[in-house]
Amino acid sequence: MEIEQKIINTMRKLGLNAVVSANSGHTGIILDAAPMMYAVFKSAVFTPGDPNYPNRDRIVLSAGHGSALLYSAMHLFGFLKKEDLQNFRQFGSNTPGHPEITTPGVDASTGALGQGFANAVGLALAEKMLERYNEPKYPIYDHYTYCIVGDGDLMEGISYESASFAGRNALNKLIVLYDCNHVSLDGRTNITFPDDVRARFEAVDWNVKVVENGNDYQKILDAILDAKKATQPTLIICETTIGYGSPFADSEKCHSNPFDTDTMNETIRRFGLDTTPFRVDADVYAFCKKLVDEKVKVYNDWKKLRSKYAVKYPIRSRELTINTKKALSKLGSLKFNEDMSTREASSRVLNAIAKTLPNLIGGTADLSKSTLAKIVDSDYQITGRNIAFGVREHAMGAITNGLALHGEWLPFCSTFLVFSDYMRYAIRMSAIMRLREIFVFTHDSIAVGEDGTTHEPVEQIESLRLIPNLNVFRPCDANETVAGYRLALESNAPTALILSRQKLPILKGSDSNLAMLGGYIISPERDKKELHGIIIATGSEVELALKAQEIIEHDGFSIRVVSMPERNLFFKQDKKYIEKVLPKNMKCRLVIEAGTTAGWYRVAGDTGYVLGVDEFGMSGSPKDLYAHFGLTLPNIVKIMDKLIKDNRTYIDSVI
Repeated sequence: MEIEQKIINTMRKLGLNAVVSANSGHTGIILDAAPMMYAVFKSAVFTPGDPNYPNRDRIVLSAGHGSALLYSAMHLFGFLKKEDLQNFRQFGSNTPGHPEITTPGVDASTGALGQGFANAVGLALAEKMLERYNEPKYPIYDHYTYCIVGDGDLMEGISYESASFAGRNALNKLIVLYDCNHVSLDGRTNITFPDDVRARFEAVDWNVKVVENGNDYQKILDAILDAKKATQPTLIICETTIGYGSPFADSEKCHSNPFDTDTMNETIRRFGLDTTPFRVDADVYAFCKKLVDEKVKVYNDWKKLRSKYAVKYPIRSRELTINTKKALSKLGSLKFNEDMSTREASSRVLNAIAKTLPNLIGGTADLSKSTLAKIVDSDYQITGRNIAFGVREHAMGAITNGLALHGEWLPFCSTFLVFSDYMRYAIRMSAIMRLREIFVFTHDSIAVGEDGTTHEPVEQIESLRLIPNLNVFRPCDANETVAGYRLALESNAPTALILSRQKLPILKGSDSNLAMLGGYIISPERDKKELHGIIIATGSEVELALKAQEIIEHDGFSIRVVSMPERNLFFKQDKKYIEKVLPKNMKCRLVIEAGTTAGWYRVAGDTGYVLGVDEFGMSGSPKDLYAHFGLTLPNIVKIMDKLIKDNRTYIDSVI
């Protein structure tokens, strides 16, 4: 058989071998999408020797359940060893069930349908925005983003949001191949997905090509060549048959069920190949190596071009590496004297660091006038540093992940805290990939007031704290807001800043350096010889805690106030520091936060009390709502008095 067809069939075989060996995985997409995968790998520019080089083409498998097919291609093109395929879906392997960026050559962790599509939009946006660094005769950024999607990806609403964004911004170096096999897990897609996909994408200004026979890899290659001439993003619709070549072709039976050995071997024989597991003929390896060698030449030429660029344009060249040192030093010089909301403080900090950090870019979900997350004196989109995402929180989060994945940008995105739920999965994926990006969430509590139940966040802060690898920072004033940004700049993980709409005073004792520990004593007890209780608070409630401390100490008790803007970070400190701030023997603890209370009992303990909001808010002025939920000075003092009487705990103060 012709060598390129043999490569495609070998990819099918290896994918089946991996799934059957693991007795886990998806078979249908391996068989029908192999011609697409080969066309992408043949067309794309990359090198296994330097899988992360900046000007490589990106390849995103949004239909991440087809990972065995991706891994098969990656093996033939030099990224993975045969042993990696044999360890498919096994603990600690380079070939997990869905693609993850810990595997060299994987450009985005994918699997949740639609997320990869939006990541690809972000990657394409990153490339287009980087073209501003190109100079005559020095096109150091000139590459494509390829994305393979399935029916499920296009059913998810995030794909429409991000497709609309891509069309509006003419991301012409984005090429999406659609595995249109008309079958999903529950059966034919006509029971759920009657959409005219072509019309839908043309309506949002995409270039659409149709390959009526998805097995014709040459037609797919031709469509890719045409896509590279387009001025808009391209969707290539490939009409395929799920499970092509198997006894279960064109049926949901082969969507996610591993074949038995006999069925696998029967299918492999139909493709004219030896059934010996994981065997690859020498001519297949040789042809793929020849293709890779051609790509390596392109890579080497780019390296020479990039080196010359660095000599001719040294300042611009250095800007392409994220260096936060100057930005961090800028934070140390920021001073705040007047009352302001932490969203206002955030705006000041954001713009201060933007002056020394050209890599900082981002935008909001049509809310820059409310969240104030905007770089002043800069344009939007391709020529500027602000991104107009529109009212598209789902897509915004995943597109921002794509920007971060590209490597040169430090992106931020912003919306109201209550709408973080819309982008929760993108936040989760950011945390899984440990992307350095900033989520700016404002309007952080029931102090939104008159907007009512639908717009008042209650469970969101605690919900975000449950996500591993995510910094969740709720500052009490402008000083602590500085610490939140410092954490974001220093951390190799995403950071969510939880910011107030209402103005807050600059609190005595607030300290941006100590806030970096997650929690600290913002106001020590008056009597150094004994301690009667501790009040722990975050955000706007720290001011309440300090006022309550004054009243309670006036009554003769010695009370400590702890500000805890990042609870998880606090508990990562050494035991000695934790004991210094929250002595184990001090059982009289009151926690105050205008949100759900469940997670705070780790701090309050069995004998402490958490004052928060464990029901949805309601419409009314902030003053009335705080009174309704007991977030008032009289109630705080009353609760603390009772805790002191109930516990009667006196210990030496730990300074």
